[in-house]
Amino acid sequence: MVSDQLQATDEEPPPILPTPWLKSQVSFLLKLMLQQCRTQYELRKLLQIFADTDTALPGGPDMKNMSALCQILKDSSISVSRGILSSYTPENFSNECRRILEQLQERSLFSVARDVAELAELPVDPVVVQEMLRNLHLLKQVDRWPQKQTRIEFWKKCHETFVRNAVSNQTAFDFFSAQADAVSEPADDERLSSIPERRLLLTLAGHWLASSDPVPLEELEETERKIWLCHIAQRALSRGPDPAERRFSHQISMSGELSFDALAKEFSFSKLPALSSPRYLRLDRLPSLEDTSQATLPDSDVEALSFLTGVLLDEGSVHEASRVCRYFNFYSRDVLLVLHCRALAAGEALGSGRHPEIQAVLAAREKEGEEEEGDRELQNRRLQRTSSLESWSFVGVPSSDDKVVGSLQALTAECLHGRNYCRQVLCLYELSKELACPFSEVSAQDAEKLLRAILSSQQPDRCKKAQAFITTQGLEPETVAELVAEEVVRELLAPTQGEGGQNPVLNPAEESQSFLQLAKLCQDCTLVGTKLLDKISSVPHGELGCTAELLILAHRCFSLTCHMEGITRVLQAARLLTDEHLAPSEKYGLMVRLLTGIGRYNEMTYIFDLLHEKHYFEVLMRKKLDPSGTLKTALLDYIKRCRPGDSEKHNMIALCFSMCREIGENHEAAANVQLKLIESQPWEESLQDIPGLKKRLMRALTLFLDAAESYSKDSCVRQSLRCNRLTKLITLQLHFLHAGHSTRLISLRQQDLLECIVNLPRFYQAAIVADAYNYVPDWSEVLYQQVMVKGDFSYLEEYKQRGLLKASTFEDIARKLKQHPSSTSSSTAPLKNLKRLLTYCEDIYVYYKLAYDHELYDVVTMLLQDPQTGSCLNDLLAN
Repeated sequence: MVSDQLQATDEEPPPILPTPWLKSQVSFLLKLMLQQCRTQYELRKLLQIFADTDTALPGGPDMKNMSALCQILKDSSISVSRGILSSYTPENFSNECRRILEQLQERSLFSVARDVAELAELPVDPVVVQEMLRNLHLLKQVDRWPQKQTRIEFWKKCHETFVRNAVSNQTAFDFFSAQADAVSEPADDERLSSIPERRLLLTLAGHWLASSDPVPLEELEETERKIWLCHIAQRALSRGPDPAERRFSHQISMSGELSFDALAKEFSFSKLPALSSPRYLRLDRLPSLEDTSQATLPDSDVEALSFLTGVLLDEGSVHEASRVCRYFNFYSRDVLLVLHCRALAAGEALGSGRHPEIQAVLAAREKEGEEEEGDRELQNRRLQRTSSLESWSFVGVPSSDDKVVGSLQALTAECLHGRNYCRQVLCLYELSKELACPFSEVSAQDAEKLLRAILSSQQPDRCKKAQAFITTQGLEPETVAELVAEEVVRELLAPTQGEGGQNPVLNPAEESQSFLQLAKLCQDCTLVGTKLLDKISSVPHGELGCTAELLILAHRCFSLTCHMEGITRVLQAARLLTDEHLAPSEKYGLMVRLLTGIGRYNEMTYIFDLLHEKHYFEVLMRKKLDPSGTLKTALLDYIKRCRPGDSEKHNMIALCFSMCREIGENHEAAANVQLKLIESQPWEESLQDIPGLKKRLMRALTLFLDAAESYSKDSCVRQSLRCNRLTKLITLQLHFLHAGHSTRLISLRQQDLLECIVNLPRFYQAAIVADAYNYVPDWSEVLYQQVMVKGDFSYLEEYKQRGLLKASTFEDIARKLKQHPSSTSSSTAPLKNLKRLLTYCEDIYVYYKLAYDHELYDVVTMLLQDPQTGSCLNDLLAN
């Protein structure tokens, strides 16, 4: 500010004092002010004023840096040296900050120290490391360090602190390496718990070292070797009665706390690209059986290493298994076989270049093949082995002319561990042959890219090949679902010869089967459905057919797993697509496709409404649209619920789909309407218009006949019989009308049925009425009236011809005769009729008993004297 004012005076009239002199005096006074500050507070405030006003003194300190430094130190007891004010240089400022840093670290003011280091552009690594060491010392002082969970959380916090403060890779590596070396060798009973901690620290060290650019391979390999020494020691110590104990125990405790192993897995660097280069798979660097004499591991550790190497191979970690063998000069037959499989597929192990043991295995296979030609049993065994390989072979049974495939199968069969990797090699080898590409190129490709190529090949057996590839490569369901969804979208958007530039919809049955095969490539079809819904947003504008097909396919996926949330999403999206796009653009064909493809007709009645409103409803009656038969039922249900008065469409739907049951129901309902019309007016009024009554009865009769026929076509026996019974009733009613009788038979009330049946002159007429109303009358009462009172024994003959006349019927009639004494006292006709009635009774005892009860002694005497009945009755009466 003062300098600006002095500069401004240059434009004014010449001052009395020279300007340079004034500037030098002002600078001197400002420096003097800095030197004479009695407290750090005064110095900090003055430096802050100078920094805010951008005051710069020639040869003086950097006001902003000095102000910032004092501001950082304001809450500490450390002060800035006054000497820096008089002899300020960038180097002196850095030295002063280093001095302050040391004092801050001694007083454990690490946060302030980091700020000072950042201001002076000094490395913050030593400060962070010193802070971690201080925290370590404090944990040991308060006796929390022996707790395993405390140590796990501390090492994890160290890593996070290093990341947060951007500590250099080398510094972090040195820190964790030093801490790993500092892990003491406790007693044997405690050693098992200290080994995982040392392995974790070495893993963290290697993790930081692996982040370097370039990666120091030798140092990284040495770190990995130390980690494997921990693995071997832990296996050797923990080996118990269970030989299948796993190498890795990445569990979380019941309380949710991490273990050393789980944290070590999180920071594992064994899959680092630098450690997965092809040079680790070269056969010339693999230890041989003769090299095992140079191994430094004891026998117990060799046994543990053998087990752990097998676990690695089973996990598919072939690179790591190969490195471990080299670290310890360890010979593993399985590793040798696995690497030879890859070398054979890549064409690197041919002829004399093969290992002697491999040559022996392949020679034995060739000899076995020669013997098989003359031995049928061995040939069958060979076929069984080939059949077992089909589950993972890429193209099924390989050609016998390809010797490499046979050699790969032979080596795979010899493996105890690592068979799945050998299957992957065989799968990639067959794929390379099919694509006419070198194995090295195919194996170097990403598995997702290869699967995408298989899916897009459009070959008939692509799903079988893709399934074999997915199984052998161990692809995650999420990845498979994404690739399947991409392929579905690609096929739907593929350019075609469709009319109007639209993609023609495939045959629904064929398209459905093709998609289901693709969807089932993923273990979880719900993932495929979700991915398909996500792909809708990427469909180009206007491709409504593609969007509809994606919704249909997604719905099928969700239906396979009964995923109701996904089904709901599909239905919501279908409604949105219909309302906002299909309906405004009158895409009725796509509406029909969407409706029949999803098939949830009750939830999609809005499409029925639209089609009905636009007179496009008839297109739903194409039989090819409904191979499953659910659409026709939904159409009828829709007409019944939403269009109850539209009988024309109801009949049209039923006839179109040959729905005989529904046709029968429709005819039966129409016939019942005719009967209701007759019932709606008194019978006397109906008799005044006999022609009209007959016309209605004939119409009802015709409808019931048609209904019975339709029911019988659909095997609806009960409904058909019901219509037949009503047909007979109407025919009988017409017979009476033609004969001039006014007896009413139709639309009778339940309480009037018995009176009607009693008054009918013939039994067959009574039976027709009883059957039509599904009514069981008291036949003893009917027979009493017809036979005992009226003396109509022809009625009894008809009844007997039906096989209904039983002994109990005679007893009931006789009982009713006793209940009506007036009829017997006024006339002898009932007793005569009874005497004649009893002649029809085939039960001799009932015949005798009823005659005796009604004092028909002549009949009793006749029965006792008759040689055919007398003996039987005497025996019965004696008992």
